[in-house]
Amino acid sequence: MRHWPKRASLCVLSCLVAATLAAQAAVATIVPGTAKQVAALVAAAPSITSLPADLTPPLASATSDEPGIKYPATKPCVVGIPKMPACLFGDTRGRRTMVLWGDSHAYMWFPALDAIAKAAKWKLVMLVGLGCPVADLAVWNVPLNQPNSGCPAFHAAMIKRIDKLNPSLVVMSEAFYTLNASDQPITYSEFIAALETTFKQLHSRSMKKIVLGDTYLIAIPDQCLAAFPTSIQKCSLPENNANYTAQRASEQKAAKASNVPYVNVITWTCSTECTAVIGNMIVYYSGGHLSSTYATYLSGVLHTALKSSMR
Repeated sequence: MRHWPKRASLCVLSCLVAATLAAQAAVATIVPGTAKQVAALVAAAPSITSLPADLTPPLASATSDEPGIKYPATKPCVVGIPKMPACLFGDTRGRRTMVLWGDSHAYMWFPALDAIAKAAKWKLVMLVGLGCPVADLAVWNVPLNQPNSGCPAFHAAMIKRIDKLNPSLVVMSEAFYTLNASDQPITYSEFIAALETTFKQLHSRSMKKIVLGDTYLIAIPDQCLAAFPTSIQKCSLPENNANYTAQRASEQKAAKASNVPYVNVITWTCSTECTAVIGNMIVYYSGGHLSSTYATYLSGVLHTALKSSMR
């Protein structure tokens, strides 16, 4: 086995730390966009051909531009286990509570929701299980090529926890899972039924619910953008994608049937094309996951979308 020299290992570690700190510093300077500003940048994004000189975050730290929540490794807030710690954010002394529940596609909204909760003086409880959907589904773990056995237990535990907590608002978001626990396709009707089941399991009538729609699975920035720095539209996807459109329609149908508001976030990331760069910002830190920079930029329009549910 080949071993890296100690000095080289230290260099790699220090470079990763520096990249993360640079990404976090960039997020701190982001001013949330208004609906008009977001719409204008999204509409203009397909005309950008080369990486902007003031790209935020820099390409070298693009994959580090995730929430990066600071909690002890022994008590992580982003896991797939039933017994999670009290992952409390926002205004920790707030009188009202918002819960963010879902998988990594919920986790990516943390920077925006944390800012919204602080401004509104709400507590924010984050309950994230990587690879575990909100919909009451047993799913397949594609990387390990086996059933994701922890998800059903995680789902049941989170339902009990949220019902006991009885927050004012539950914000849910998830990826659309394509394979069930038997490595067979999940049909749209199965997904709709599973999501409706979840809504019913959250029993409190005073508990408001809202679903943030999914994003497109677009290229990983440090690979595609680095490969095509002067022709970055090669990293784009057409918005009119039949598969994603059907998935989004399934989420919307389940939400409508249960009288749960649904937020279509695609208009904040796509016009005719879904691009990897909007304005001078890298939109994703990994495939389909919004960067902290762009999620923070969207905190204004997200707050507007949540206002009626936060009254």
